[in-house]
Amino acid sequence: MIDTNAKPKKIIRVTNKKNGVTYLYEDQAFWNSEKKRGEHKRKCIGRLGPDGNEIYNDFYLAREEAAKAEDPLVSKTTLMGQNLILDKVVKDVGIKGVLKEAFGFDDADAILQLARYSVCEGKALSRAEDWLNDRGFNGRALCSQRISELLASLSDDRRNTFFKLWISKQAKKKALLFDITSISSYGKNNAYVERGYNRDHENLRQINLGLLSAHSSNVPLWYSELPGSMSDSIVLDHVLGSLEKLDVKDINLVGDRGFYSEANLRNIAGKGQKFTIPVPSSLKWQKELIDKVRDSIRRPANIIRNPEDDKSYIYGLTDYKTESYGRTWRHVYFDPVRKEQDIASLMLKLRKCEEELASGDTFEKHKNLYNTYFIVKETPKRGRKVSLNEQAVNAYINGYSGFWIILTNAEKDASKALEHYNRRCDIEFHFDDMKNLLDCNRLNVHGERTMKGRLFVNFITLILLNDLRGKVSAIKPRDRKYWDFKDMLNKVATYSRIHFTGTYKDLWTVPTKAQRLIFDLLKIEYHWKGETMNVEELTKTEDDDEQEDEKT
Repeated sequence: MIDTNAKPKKIIRVTNKKNGVTYLYEDQAFWNSEKKRGEHKRKCIGRLGPDGNEIYNDFYLAREEAAKAEDPLVSKTTLMGQNLILDKVVKDVGIKGVLKEAFGFDDADAILQLARYSVCEGKALSRAEDWLNDRGFNGRALCSQRISELLASLSDDRRNTFFKLWISKQAKKKALLFDITSISSYGKNNAYVERGYNRDHENLRQINLGLLSAHSSNVPLWYSELPGSMSDSIVLDHVLGSLEKLDVKDINLVGDRGFYSEANLRNIAGKGQKFTIPVPSSLKWQKELIDKVRDSIRRPANIIRNPEDDKSYIYGLTDYKTESYGRTWRHVYFDPVRKEQDIASLMLKLRKCEEELASGDTFEKHKNLYNTYFIVKETPKRGRKVSLNEQAVNAYINGYSGFWIILTNAEKDASKALEHYNRRCDIEFHFDDMKNLLDCNRLNVHGERTMKGRLFVNFITLILLNDLRGKVSAIKPRDRKYWDFKDMLNKVATYSRIHFTGTYKDLWTVPTKAQRLIFDLLKIEYHWKGETMNVEELTKTEDDDEQEDEKT
């Protein structure tokens, strides 16, 4: 007996290995209750033409025509709220023309549709079909199989073409941020998935992902996937070589301490690029330089407003030195608030450790603190006596906590160098988005080509997400009722357009108070009480976009 609760039909593509023709099949999955298993019914409805267009057979065309004639529905409702916001984002970032030039119209359109879905839902792409249908796109053209084919077709050469065009469009952005992260994967037949240092401390194989973004706008510019076992220095060498091939010049590469080494700095400077990198605290020369400026750094000329907290201040002093790889500035910073917080944190730990030592209930993880900061004596009469090692405690208080150094060959001003480095937290947001919002925390794609395509769709999603996040952040929190971009997308999701068969003018649902506020804040056109709101702002945006398309 066949279960009648069959799933909706999907159109799939099957290539005949003998003649090379790709046929279109209507596929319907169902549950066979007699055999206790899932099965499929397929019927051929056409093929792909030489240029990749779909050619349907007479049976399918006649059936669809009859279905239209018998269709009792008098209207079609399309969810438009999220589309209106994302339409503005796509236009403002100017990415559509670049995608079309690199991938062609059809694939560029499909990539943007999947990116829209990822921004709004952040779920597996295989679930995008119904979401796209509800919002006026052809979801059947992006069924699960078609998505897999699309992802596999986004080859290295096509992606490199896009990167060169995209970086060229952002040519004015000289200071670049770069960092790497690891993404865990369940993939088995993938040469990029290997064991290595996992930054999320997960016991899974992984890939390494390097991401480059613009300093001023935080726009993602380029990324590269690398085998999970590669070290940061090898990754950096690959990045510099790739940027050279993409004709990226005169940049300031901002990285973290993991990229600091004499070899890496020589490599960066040798290729004519600039760097801004913090110095590891373990280096001898760093401690010597801090000791040299310790008594003179707290002076009026050296005070800097803390970029992470505008109510506090830090101090910065610059030391100049010529290294083997050229002229450098060594900016020394001291944060008195952080210093006191570090000392207070240690004192709280020591108080707890002292209680543990006195009671004899000690912990292995505190062994280093016991040995460094305490003196324990055992006597037959008085028993155990625990006292602080005052010399060690004073050494910490007068030590290097609160100090750090940034080494750069790009910026001689300590305040500006610190501002450049602190923008690195923006790239951490990108990594968080890549892992958490975009169904990428654990890649569940097994093939190498499909994985690369999935990461590219995520990259395009990051570009859209960065612009949307920027638009929302530019609005005062109180004005937007403290909603973030996800709140806004969710609140406008039900705003719809209704098209009635045989009529010319469409109807729009009545926008809620929250929807009107969001559209007004983002200057997006909507319909209210028989009038079209925000028309002037929209017209200006369209004119700018037309000029941008002509340039592209």
